[in-house]
Amino acid sequence: MKLKGIIPPVVTLFDDNDQIDLELNKRYLDHLIDSGIHGLLLLGSSGEFACLTLSERKSYVESMTKHVNHRVPVLVGVGHTSMKDVFEMITCAEEAGADGLLIVNPYYWRLSEEQLYNYYALIAEKTDLPIFLYNIPQYSGQLLSTELMIKLAADYENIQGVKETVSNIGHIGEVIREMEKVGRDFTIFSAFDDHLLPALMLGSAGSINSCASFAPEISVGLYEAYQRHDYEQAEQLHKQLSYLMEFYEYCPTNFTSIKEAVHQRWFSSVQANHRAPFNAIPTNLKGKMTKLLMDINLLK
Repeated sequence: MKLKGIIPPVVTLFDDNDQIDLELNKRYLDHLIDSGIHGLLLLGSSGEFACLTLSERKSYVESMTKHVNHRVPVLVGVGHTSMKDVFEMITCAEEAGADGLLIVNPYYWRLSEEQLYNYYALIAEKTDLPIFLYNIPQYSGQLLSTELMIKLAADYENIQGVKETVSNIGHIGEVIREMEKVGRDFTIFSAFDDHLLPALMLGSAGSINSCASFAPEISVGLYEAYQRHDYEQAEQLHKQLSYLMEFYEYCPTNFTSIKEAVHQRWFSSVQANHRAPFNAIPTNLKGKMTKLLMDINLLK
């Protein structure tokens, strides 16, 4: 199975007691699936994986993957600073029936190319699941080089692609061109919302983009318009996505704003809950998010 299309990096919703609300999260995933998305990413950056205990992550993955029940492919973020935790999450994802793994490099310490290779090599030897590298230098502390990705893809068949959360669209083009040169079928997903259209034009498989987590119909519509060569429609939806990116300025922790948008769209009777220290939110966040969603007719 080759992953493609729009794969929202979902947020993790909490109840009033700061616990993961499994039932609310199931309803949330149902809304996304009903919107026509092509897959789901659990425990990406937007899912607050770095702030959850190992036990919480495992319970969430088991419950959500079972609920999705193969309606769409499920990717699970299992990268961490502890190799032991990474291996435990791989086992959890395998047993839960996940379709692939997204793996960020260890953060905090800056690793050498050899250390990065060793990290991903150990993981690739641990599982038969498809592995997607997670290139997000603004949070991980370093860029995964094109040369590193080429070497990993050449040595390990189950390393099948990358999520490129990089500000330079030229980097995505470079990875696509270099992988083509070595003849490797390597799946590349863009991440920034305004990269979706240009990245598709360069040859990407789709996007794992934040706006798809609360406005999935726009990204799905753009992707599908591009596939049927309706470039005028794709351009119009690209403009909407670019406008939506204003939400990145509302709060330093993007998932805070995404949760607010998710609740306003689908769970307006339930308060969006945040664990400390993320419960210190801008006082005008709710109003800004309401206006943004109303401006493009996602709220009435």
